[in-house]
Amino acid sequence: MKIAIIGPGAIGGLVAGYLKEQGEDVFLVGTKDAVEAINKKGLSVSGVRGNIKVNIQASLSLNKKVDLIILATKTQDIEKALTENKKYLDDTIILTTQNGVEADEIVAQFIPKENIISSVVMFGATRLTPGEIVHNFERKWVIGKPFGKNDDWVKRVSILLGRIFPIEITDDIKGMKWLKVFANANNCIPGITGKSMQECFANLDLCEISIGIWQEGLGAIKKSGIHLVNLPDFTIEQVTKLSSMPIKEAAKIFSGIMINLSKEPLYGSILQSIKRGKPSEIDYLNGAFLSLGRKNSFHTPLNKKLVELVKIVEKNKKFLSMDELIAKTKNLIPQTGFAGEERVNTPFPRLKLTVNKVEGDCYHGYKQGDEIILEDFTHAPKHFCLGLAHALFPVIYALSFGAKFGFRDNQRSLLVTCPDGGKLEFKAEIFDKEGKVEQIEKDPNHKGPNPKDMVLEVVESKGKCAYQYKLGDKFEVKGLKCPEGFCGAAYHCAFPALFALNFGAKFFFMDDPDGINTVTCPDGGNIVFKVSRKK
Repeated sequence: MKIAIIGPGAIGGLVAGYLKEQGEDVFLVGTKDAVEAINKKGLSVSGVRGNIKVNIQASLSLNKKVDLIILATKTQDIEKALTENKKYLDDTIILTTQNGVEADEIVAQFIPKENIISSVVMFGATRLTPGEIVHNFERKWVIGKPFGKNDDWVKRVSILLGRIFPIEITDDIKGMKWLKVFANANNCIPGITGKSMQECFANLDLCEISIGIWQEGLGAIKKSGIHLVNLPDFTIEQVTKLSSMPIKEAAKIFSGIMINLSKEPLYGSILQSIKRGKPSEIDYLNGAFLSLGRKNSFHTPLNKKLVELVKIVEKNKKFLSMDELIAKTKNLIPQTGFAGEERVNTPFPRLKLTVNKVEGDCYHGYKQGDEIILEDFTHAPKHFCLGLAHALFPVIYALSFGAKFGFRDNQRSLLVTCPDGGKLEFKAEIFDKEGKVEQIEKDPNHKGPNPKDMVLEVVESKGKCAYQYKLGDKFEVKGLKCPEGFCGAAYHCAFPALFALNFGAKFFFMDDPDGINTVTCPDGGNIVFKVSRKK
């Protein structure tokens, strides 16, 4: 069988080296630097099977008819690779190896669907330099038809590849590929920090991010109705079990798994692309959860932020420290359920309201000692009093982003009075990640009000504004005082942010956590403000 491997990176190079060692008729197609290096020095593979070196032909394009193409480019490079080599695609079988779930659909634009075999690569490899590959760990290679039933070609390819890796044939490659997204989705963390997987996942806070990635991914999968299928050495139960455990316990287990994957440093596909100055496949990994969530109205803010951060690193060529990554994602990790109960999908903390005292008749019938649980600051319980919600919102918003009220016996709580004659008083508290009410003792150095200096700045302006605010306008704010003559409607919308910032809140999802730049005028959205606390 004549074989061409397009893409001599980690997986393509490893497979080419092992096939050539077995005496197969195989050659490589790649970029100029890879082709020149391989033709000059040969292809070297080291790692778990020891060291081999083979002489193998490499060229810039597919220059002859072959029986099988093993497509080992990144997903984002498939279209370019097949366009440049379309002359020799007719009646050729193409085996896809990409992470994510979109590769087969892209290839189907170039060849008949019946000529496509899909695969899930479970073994691990790293490309050190062009033509120099490390085989990090052994696992199976799963293959199957993505369109239609498995046929004789699947058997022939399995026999061929079975000479170099244990092969498993599946009738549901799509379900397996979706589960593989979970295995690959934590590649973004080394990609953002520039560290190896072993270094990253020795840090338990980074492991919590990975568990959060899975929690969001499972929610998006469930909402879409996609059927996951177990992979060799990686099962649905592993993902669901860790995702449902207390997050700190899950993080310890996840850490143990990841730091023992390979004796050699393991970097993952995202970081390997970034180090080569190439766009990564982030849109096909964490971006797959993000896209799935958007299609099915399921919130995935953690994966959204991670996609954004990878693209910033790609653009700026500057990695974030582990602490920076933790700070930017801290409040986006989904809150775990309590005792296995069904939870609202939210990245924000739960809150508790307790009726502290009653001095009159309450239309809603609340009585002293009643406890009301809020899933987060955006989810009120059914039939919740809107009058209370109006007065309560700035408080629960501030608590959700870390505000502290130093004059309180517990700085992470505050009393809120019912706006209807003050008939009731509520104590607002917040839960930590373990489901316990957060407690910080009263600040012994607190000496009364300490209003912060803040700024309201117009960052977007469109259409007509009755107050004629324009881009760049700035308004100084001391504490919670409304600037003289300022638009009342705009101040109403800005007040929760001002209240939160005045008591020390930080918006971890913003590039500048000491401000938030999405405070929008309620009259047509013509004016958008950034509300920030002065340094």
